[in-house]
Amino acid sequence: MTETMQYNQAGHVNRQSDTFHTGRGSVAHHGGIGPAARIASWRWKPRVAHIQNAAAADVGRGSETMMTFARGDLFHAARWLKSGGHKAMVVTGFYIPQAEQPAAESDGPAGAVELCEALRAIGSDAWLVSDEPCEPVIRAGATSRLPEDHVAIAPADAQHFDQWIDAMRGLVDRNDIDTIIYIERVGPARDGNPRNMRGFDIDRWTAPLSRLTGLGLHVIGIGDGGNEIGMGRLDSIVIEDVVEHGERIACTVPADELIVSGTSNWGGHALVCAMYAMGCQRAAPLLDVAWHRSVLADVARAGGLDGVTMRNTPTVDGLSEERYYRQIRMMSDIARGRR
Repeated sequence: MTETMQYNQAGHVNRQSDTFHTGRGSVAHHGGIGPAARIASWRWKPRVAHIQNAAAADVGRGSETMMTFARGDLFHAARWLKSGGHKAMVVTGFYIPQAEQPAAESDGPAGAVELCEALRAIGSDAWLVSDEPCEPVIRAGATSRLPEDHVAIAPADAQHFDQWIDAMRGLVDRNDIDTIIYIERVGPARDGNPRNMRGFDIDRWTAPLSRLTGLGLHVIGIGDGGNEIGMGRLDSIVIEDVVEHGERIACTVPADELIVSGTSNWGGHALVCAMYAMGCQRAAPLLDVAWHRSVLADVARAGGLDGVTMRNTPTVDGLSEERYYRQIRMMSDIARGRR
């Protein structure tokens, strides 16, 4: 029951075996584990699929439909990361310039910090990456949870971005980073410009962090609305059919695995829960709702916005706290074997 993923001419993924054949060359997809362990790992797939279904709960953007076109990617992403041998850049930050008090939204930073903590807990390492417009919110989520030198902020102006990319290439080489995880990070649409869910071009406030894919690393994408980096894993017609303004906002940048979720924070939590279910028990503190409430409170204190209401509240995508945390609890319970 092994698989391979191959990109077709459109840059999308066809699964057939356990090796990636990408524009960057062939990449082993087993996270450093042997054939016997890879086969044994399939025993976790039903539980991980249950987590994936919970994460994809639709909140009005067609996430359940989009997820069916990337079904199984959560399992493959978790299996890639669970060995503890991988080091990652976790990239997030979605700026909302139309708000009364512009800032980054709350969806993304919480999930990104959770992923960084989970990877560090299992003996890997992770750097949180964003850009200057989102910096206050990103640093607030990372404070006391990540070392200060594990937060990298890209300049917003194009003049200095190339120099920053070169510095990141050095960071990758020095630390043997092999993975990028994008979570709720807007990427270029068909016209080359990043657009929010309302179809508004936000290029002026968005550093082109999709260019980090040019470093040749394994790429995992997490998104909920079709405009996030990694959504190029899907045929654009899928996004166009189920997402409002989909034809204008669909991101063209693919990922090796794509985790589609109702909110991107749910997708980040799903990946942590899948890793826990597959044996990464040291990630256990991140399964508690109290941890999530704490991070969102810090994000809100730094000005973080609910991406739907555009208000400075510790909520996500216009959902009530009860609704939002219900899915967090559900995924945690599935990971623990209680459902």
